[in-house]
Amino acid sequence: MSPADALAPALRAHRSVNHRGPTASGCYSHIAVVRNLRGRETSLTMRRSMFRSRRNRRKVDLAKKTSELKASVWHHGPAIVKALGATALSVGLVWGAWKGWAWATTTEHLSLRKVRVVGNARVTDAQVTRLGGLVLGSNLIAMDVGSVERALSSHPWVKSVSARRTLPEQLTVELVEHDPVALVSLGDLYLVNADGEPFKRAQAGEGMDLPLLTGVEREALLARPDETRATLRRALAALDAYARSPASKGFGASEVNVSDFGLTLVTTGGQEVVLGDAEVEPALERLTRVRKELSAKQLTAEVIRLDNRTRPDWVAVRTSNRNGPKP
Repeated sequence: MSPADALAPALRAHRSVNHRGPTASGCYSHIAVVRNLRGRETSLTMRRSMFRSRRNRRKVDLAKKTSELKASVWHHGPAIVKALGATALSVGLVWGAWKGWAWATTTEHLSLRKVRVVGNARVTDAQVTRLGGLVLGSNLIAMDVGSVERALSSHPWVKSVSARRTLPEQLTVELVEHDPVALVSLGDLYLVNADGEPFKRAQAGEGMDLPLLTGVEREALLARPDETRATLRRALAALDAYARSPASKGFGASEVNVSDFGLTLVTTGGQEVVLGDAEVEPALERLTRVRKELSAKQLTAEVIRLDNRTRPDWVAVRTSNRNGPKP
């Protein structure tokens, strides 16, 4: 018996157990090979599928990003276009304004040909033109109006100034001049306005008909300007009240002296009226009554004191030896 014959029964039994059917004979080894081949093919297919899935994910991500970008453009696009348009418009306006300014500050069509001065009584037109550095033919737009105002403010008679362009060819200068109401002795004589401000040293012939304020020190004005101006304003207020009072009839005021004890008014005839720190209006009413009584008695007073602090209604009078009122 050959070895093949000896193994034949065992082979038949193996086939019968594993495949259980006569129709599968001759196919089992082929099926196993196919399975093995399929196994190898399956492994390769998984690798290929992995690469394909990665490529597909990349395509999906790219498509998603593209879609998001398109949506963002559609959503923000109008705003971006508006912003770009506004930017372009702003740049155009700036450029146009710059070109317009360059033309306006150089053209001869806006040259200064006339200077109009308003409100000047003591400052002449020629002084305004010279002090303001105004040159006919210069460009009105390029002119530094603030510099012109500052230059004119240095004139001693000028209290305030305003300059404005009147296109195409005129500059209008409005002046407010100081109005002197008295002289003040500060070593030299100075003109004083109603605000109590000494604004100009008096020249020959200036303010000779004005009342004089005395008793004010130049050092006090420099060291305590506000306090000293307040004192000057009080003296000026007393002069104004006296000028409106019936007591001044025939007794014009020529001087007001300021001291630590108050005010003393001096008439053109040399009569002294000591007001002290008393309220001016009631004191002037008493002065009016006293002068009437003195006139009725043909008496002339050299000094009338209205400064009794204890008894304000009391009046002390020192008469002179001459009869008749002393103007």
